[in-house]
Amino acid sequence: MYIPSFAVFWATYRRTMIGLAIVLLIIIIGLVAGFDASIVAAIATLVGIFTQAFAGFLGLLALIPWLGPLLAKALAIPLVWLVNGAGYFLSIVLAGRGHGSSVVQSRILTAVLIIGIIIGFIIGKLIG
Repeated sequence: MYIPSFAVFWATYRRTMIGLAIVLLIIIIGLVAGFDASIVAAIATLVGIFTQAFAGFLGLLALIPWLGPLLAKALAIPLVWLVNGAGYFLSIVLAGRGHGSSVVQSRILTAVLIIGIIIGFIIGKLIG
């Protein structure tokens, strides 16, 4: 039985497309209505995270031959750097206040979080 390519695409990426459409509508309505841009951005970010629209967008972006996987990696790697940088900043602040055990715990927590993100990427590649 022949299934049109759009039907397959819609069945696969329906949630992502609906999530991205909702985020886009929030942005357009918020800016046209004159709401504060930071509030509109915060609401759009929360909706995008909860609907997994941004992860789906990275998946769609990775489908572009040659350039897509490079762009997806370029967008995903700074997240790991941001988490690691936050851990270093927290370590400096806590070490300055004399909380040595808290520094060790925060570094362990940061390492576990980064390892979890990497394992999630690997599992996502194996499943998807």
